[in-house]
Amino acid sequence: MDMGITRVEKNIFSQNTDEIASELVQSLSNSDNSILLFKVLALAVKNNAEFVRNLDESIFEDADIFREKYVTLLKHALSQAVDVPTGITDSGVPSIEAVRSYTPKELSVFFGVSITTIFNWIDQGRFMGIQRAGSNKHNLIPDDTTYVYGSGKRTTIKDIVTMWKMEEAEHQSTIGVSDLDYHTGQIALYEDKYKGDFERTLGTKLNLTPEEETDAQVWKHHLGRQRLGFKDTEK
Repeated sequence: MDMGITRVEKNIFSQNTDEIASELVQSLSNSDNSILLFKVLALAVKNNAEFVRNLDESIFEDADIFREKYVTLLKHALSQAVDVPTGITDSGVPSIEAVRSYTPKELSVFFGVSITTIFNWIDQGRFMGIQRAGSNKHNLIPDDTTYVYGSGKRTTIKDIVTMWKMEEAEHQSTIGVSDLDYHTGQIALYEDKYKGDFERTLGTKLNLTPEEETDAQVWKHHLGRQRLGFKDTEK
């Protein structure tokens, strides 16, 4: 029987990470087994290269720093542990659903940016817990990965993909409508949602929520396409 991590188990582990790290540091420190376990986990867990590069033996000299690093490692280990095919629990109920992973090329479509930008965001730590894959390897970014906007707001890849699919579904439903009419219609939806045009709403707001930041990006896209549409009709 395949072993899987249920959604409940994932939540419990996530909530108890600090306590687990403290127990590992305190109960095993006398025999140095805790340090050995830390080293094995740090070197075995995937997508962990940047974390390991920032470690040295001095972290084991201070219990608080050691516990802090353990917390970081355990949280990352959890994020990687759930990125496996769905298993079956002892109760016969499917474990946590498989986490979908995306390539940088796929993400560039969902974010509406170039592949180079996606790699730059990886280097900047905008995809939390993700580092560049080594030579002859390819980056796969799980959809439960947290994405950090330039403003510091956070969302998940899954939410970004969901919003993109909704936009695509709306676009497909308007096939037969001119591009200019389509983009004008989308702009009208945002103006109704935020009770005004872009320049007087999201365009002037400094602290945007993740939803607002995504809406602002898409709204500006539609405005740009509308301007191009008007230029084409004038020719």
